[in-house]
Amino acid sequence: MPQFSQIAFLIIGSIIIISALFVVLFKELIYSALSMVGCFLGVAGLFVMLHAELVAAAQVLIYVGAISVLIIFAIMLTSHRTGDLRLFFHRQAWVAAPICAVAAVALIVVMSTADYNATAEAQNPGDEQIASMLFNEYAFPFELVSLALLVAMVGAVLLAKKEENR
Repeated sequence: MPQFSQIAFLIIGSIIIISALFVVLFKELIYSALSMVGCFLGVAGLFVMLHAELVAAAQVLIYVGAISVLIIFAIMLTSHRTGDLRLFFHRQAWVAAPICAVAAVALIVVMSTADYNATAEAQNPGDEQIASMLFNEYAFPFELVSLALLVAMVGAVLLAKKEENR
């Protein structure tokens, strides 16, 4: 009989895979963005299962709370509500498909033959160590990412204003 953690992993993994498929398959961009939120929440659920609560909280705050909201605002502020299928399936897809297949086979071979040096003790740093690294060593990249998000938001507003003036 499977354990609870195995059943929870299968459910969360299924949610992630189905959400990822919906991101690609929906024609309405807002539905794709909302499916992306579901995928991000599923990944946060996997982090909780791995007892990485801080990473799960960061996943929810950064990806669900910031990135997804930015993308939804960009969709709402522009007039492009649907995606044309010609934009997704074009001549380069036939070149990319075999390359992706070869890369997937290579990834499966490497992952199945790798020697994982697992130890009895987990090598997880505590919250204080992560906070110290984030605010001391990685303060500049952290601020740089926030600046990039601000520039993207201003760009979305400017694109919406240009389309409104036409």
